[in-house]
Amino acid sequence: NICFGLSMAPPLFSSLSKCVSDVLSGFSYDARLSQPISVYSAPLTLKVAQKKADAPATFEVVHSTTVADAKLETTVTGGGDVNIKATHAKLLSNMKLTASTDLGSAKIESEYTGISDMAVKVVANLPSAKCEGSITKELGKVAGGPLTVGMEVGGNASNGKLTKLGFGALYGHGGYNLAASLTDKGDTLKVGCATSAYSGTVAAEVVYKMSKTSIVGTAGYATTLATVRS
Repeated sequence: NICFGLSMAPPLFSSLSKCVSDVLSGFSYDARLSQPISVYSAPLTLKVAQKKADAPATFEVVHSTTVADAKLETTVTGGGDVNIKATHAKLLSNMKLTASTDLGSAKIESEYTGISDMAVKVVANLPSAKCEGSITKELGKVAGGPLTVGMEVGGNASNGKLTKLGFGALYGHGGYNLAASLTDKGDTLKVGCATSAYSGTVAAEVVYKMSKTSIVGTAGYATTLATVRS
């Protein structure tokens, strides 16, 4: 199934409609080069990327190491920005904990998949005190197809304001995958469908923006071309 995949855990809330949005996100141009290098005996990786044919390439130097089962990754971009990221997948069973900082702010993410039919993600941003959480749950077979539902909520702990509220669902039946979401605190309704066809994926989506009373429909086809390696 192109939307549900092979994982035992359901997709995270942000991925409920991924199979539709990936097709409709436009032409993908992504050229990448990764080259191991060494500076003063320190193992580094030079990464060069160009995501648009008419845009300049970007580069970064990455140093990765493992300390007490935690993967530490330090990235320095061509513009001089520094990002430090630590990922620990064994701190607790079925939990992935990630902490990152750009030396000016920090983000802490936790993903838990210890319950076979549920997936939970919590994100905290510092020092802004913005927090977000989401949960998805598989409801099993409904009318012959798998159904997964989810909810997301976000807020600012410093002023108590609600910044995000959304609901979503993903349903598959007969080779077709239907995704629906109500986000932006009830302002944006999206309904999409994706299916495999012509050696690729065909998808369509309708977006209704309630505050603007506007409806936009989009359809597209995506396929993967052969990868050239040298």
